[in-house]
Amino acid sequence: MTVSAIEFSRIGPPKLRAYAMKCEDCGTLHAWWEKFHCYSCNSNRLVEQELKGGGEITNYTVVYYPPRDFLGQEPYVVGHIKMDEGVVMPAPVVDVAMEDVEIGTRVKSTLRRMKLGHEGDVYYSQKFIVDDAPAPKKAPAKKKKSAKK
Repeated sequence: MTVSAIEFSRIGPPKLRAYAMKCEDCGTLHAWWEKFHCYSCNSNRLVEQELKGGGEITNYTVVYYPPRDFLGQEPYVVGHIKMDEGVVMPAPVVDVAMEDVEIGTRVKSTLRRMKLGHEGDVYYSQKFIVDDAPAPKKAPAKKKKSAKK
């Protein structure tokens, strides 16, 4: 979600958080822009679910020729971030040298200026920075009891 400074003052920081859309019928998480349709079960009952903000880079690219709104920021890294909850989000990775970005790097979300608008508006959105904290441990899988005959 990207908002201008004016919108930021109206809706406040609570709205500018990392979130995904969760299907109320099957529980599948989707990226935040999938607001109206679950592609797993075809439900239209999606609600916002806040994400903890941590994840891992699964893929990335370096942008040398950006869209007009991002001229002057190049080169910059855009990564696919697999959030700890399982949903994948594309987002800029900042405050790290391009040559130090690697697949598998732990990152966490932060609110940063995204771009300047055509009339001087400042837009904010989620970006990701390197997270030195270890990855959260997953609970061990429960063993199923085998049926004895």
